[in-house]
Amino acid sequence: MIKKILFLGSVCLLASAPFAKADAIGTTAVFQLTLDGCTGTCGTSPFGTITLVQTATGVVTVTETLKTTVPAEGFVATGAGKSLDWNLTGSPVVTIGFLTPGFASTGATSASIFGNFGYSVDCGGISCGPGASVTNPGPLSFTVTDAAGVNVSNFIGNSGGFFFASDIIGANGNTGNVGSGAGTVTPPSVPEPSSLLLFGTGLAAAAGLARRRMVSAIKGN
Repeated sequence: MIKKILFLGSVCLLASAPFAKADAIGTTAVFQLTLDGCTGTCGTSPFGTITLVQTATGVVTVTETLKTTVPAEGFVATGAGKSLDWNLTGSPVVTIGFLTPGFASTGATSASIFGNFGYSVDCGGISCGPGASVTNPGPLSFTVTDAAGVNVSNFIGNSGGFFFASDIIGANGNTGNVGSGAGTVTPPSVPEPSSLLLFGTGLAAAAGLARRRMVSAIKGN
């Protein structure tokens, strides 16, 4: 009987496997803009931080904060790239929501030495530029999703291994793109409620079945 209960428990675990494909709400990835592609360098890295948070099932909130020490850095429109460039697995058609005023979604772009990216948002012609004549200090924030849902783990490096790039003016007054390699991912400390509910329901069903069979065996004797 114990073996049967364990077997049924294993079946319940397997049944919950599809839910594990989605990043749990609260999953976070942090990227540091440490790669310097500016003309004459943009100063001392890191130049900023990009944080991805799974704020809902299938929805990721992206936040970029540039260095705020005086003199502060800022987003510019030099033509070297966009305010923020990134890639997603499978290159789906996405919806950008809750975008910080002063920025717009600008699609695929090239970020000089950091290569090509499938997605971008930019302040050029809206709240920064031309060139470095007007800067936008940020921070920049928006959500990303698509019909099938977007996860933190869907943000990937491009062919050169770069995950993000930003066109900025450094604290030293130089401009250009800064970039980021792989980030640090922190999963939430507890499973998603849906997974816990499915697993608990499966165990309860297994226990109930075992109890009914035990009662039947006793009556048969």
